[in-house]
Amino acid sequence: MMSTRWSESVSAYNLIDYCLKECPKTKPIDKIRYGIKKTIDEVTAHVGVKDVLDRINYVSTQGFTKELRDFIFDELKEKSEVADDSETAKEICSARGDWVLRHNNPPQSELLRWIEDVAYDESLLLWHIATELCYNTVEAGNNGGDSAYRNFCKVLSDYMLYLLVMQPTMMSAVSGIGRIRFRDTCAEAKKFFGNREWGQIGACKHILDVNTEVEPVAVKGDRSKSVLFDACRLAKHLRDNLEEEKKWVIMSKVWVEMLSYAASHCRAHNHAQQLSKGGELVTFVWLLMAHLGLGEQFQIKEGHARAKLIVDKYLPLISRLGFQAVIRRFNSPWLCVLGGLNLFQPST
Repeated sequence: MMSTRWSESVSAYNLIDYCLKECPKTKPIDKIRYGIKKTIDEVTAHVGVKDVLDRINYVSTQGFTKELRDFIFDELKEKSEVADDSETAKEICSARGDWVLRHNNPPQSELLRWIEDVAYDESLLLWHIATELCYNTVEAGNNGGDSAYRNFCKVLSDYMLYLLVMQPTMMSAVSGIGRIRFRDTCAEAKKFFGNREWGQIGACKHILDVNTEVEPVAVKGDRSKSVLFDACRLAKHLRDNLEEEKKWVIMSKVWVEMLSYAASHCRAHNHAQQLSKGGELVTFVWLLMAHLGLGEQFQIKEGHARAKLIVDKYLPLISRLGFQAVIRRFNSPWLCVLGGLNLFQPST
């Protein structure tokens, strides 16, 4: 009997927060605590359980609001309405932020370099850090400071980093050398922070104060995979070239596209494993994309009052799980919508 339900929350992992907490301390009592922690880290790393402790110490949860749910749904539904053939659907599914930048009014072609010219894992880290820098340096009285889109960006940014770093199996198809980039970026950030007693806002302001006119690779060389100051350049471009509210709208759309890219490229059995544990947002997005006919693995069969999706690759998996059981189990608004449709039709 399946009883685990989705918690209606998402996990959050933040690079700047992690690095600040990992930096050496100056106060005597904090030095003692830091020394004890370093010893524990060395022991746990040696026995292979440091990731477990990091999950306990640095991963938090955030509520998944109705507003964010509706925003994701509307974004994907809008794309499904223009995906009137399988090639367009594949193009939309393979986008990881570039589609929305091209189709924005006006197009944001200058931002494409931080998506198209880098691997997915590098792009995710760049946009995660840039989001954090922008989020923590909103000027007082700015109308975009309390934007719902700003909050959407924060939740999705921290969630996507959680998937990249803490769910390597789930993200194995798209993660590349993401954990190496994360490690090198953390090393550069901790070196930059030193033992200064900066909070999140202060740290972000000091990063943005760095002169980044010269390409970071020309300064640090290409041995380090850190993206800290490349992300700083992205954050400055967003800050200096977009109005505050418009900036958060565009960034939130980019994050939905990154999320949907991960959802459609994660392996099917990884989605199934997450369902057995209560589910992940990325898996529910995958199911929603199946409903909407988005993705390389989905075909749209025309000539019916309602388009019926033929999920050749994943039909055996869904059949074994029992789709109606999945719907009853999670009691998710998205899945309840899916449950009313005869989505999974066998190929003929």
